[in-house]
Amino acid sequence: MNMTLILLAAGDSVRFNGNKLLYEINGKPMYRYIIEEIDQLPKDLFFRKLIVTQYDEIMECMKDSGYKIIVNRDSRLGISHSIHLALKELEYENTDFLFAVCDQPYLKSFTIEALVKGFYESKKGLACLCLKGEPGNPAIFAGSYRKELMELTGDKGGKKIIRAHPSDVFLLEAESADELKDIDKLSDEFE
Repeated sequence: MNMTLILLAAGDSVRFNGNKLLYEINGKPMYRYIIEEIDQLPKDLFFRKLIVTQYDEIMECMKDSGYKIIVNRDSRLGISHSIHLALKELEYENTDFLFAVCDQPYLKSFTIEALVKGFYESKKGLACLCLKGEPGNPAIFAGSYRKELMELTGDKGGKKIIRAHPSDVFLLEAESADELKDIDKLSDEFE
């Protein structure tokens, strides 16, 4: 397996009324949840780990974590810009990519591991966690999809590519709807 983990943590939290990634849930900043779940995974599951962020607090916390920190000071350009920055860092790497967002605090390590294993066993070029067949995050892209990822613009992420290639997608049904729940508004945490 030659998989690179790319954590996306650069969003502007427009609908949240503040920086949602630093918002504390049960005494812990939201972005820490996925990092702690990833820390429970086998060390050889990911070839490399990157985090793309604009937030100094996250950079400071992650500086000695084993993640390559990619700074995104143009988050207004949308999620595609974070994707492009990560892929440019990996320009000469022959790798597949798992993209995950840091506003899904209920995602579990065993789900991430099952997604990676299912992707390789399926021999498909794409994979994502889903709920009742509806694609969500995290999502995996074989290296052969690098060009299409680099063609994304604005606030359009990889879901566009997944929808364009339905026969090449491995879908892993989430065990719980909570795992796919991303916190976009302050009220989402309490729904």
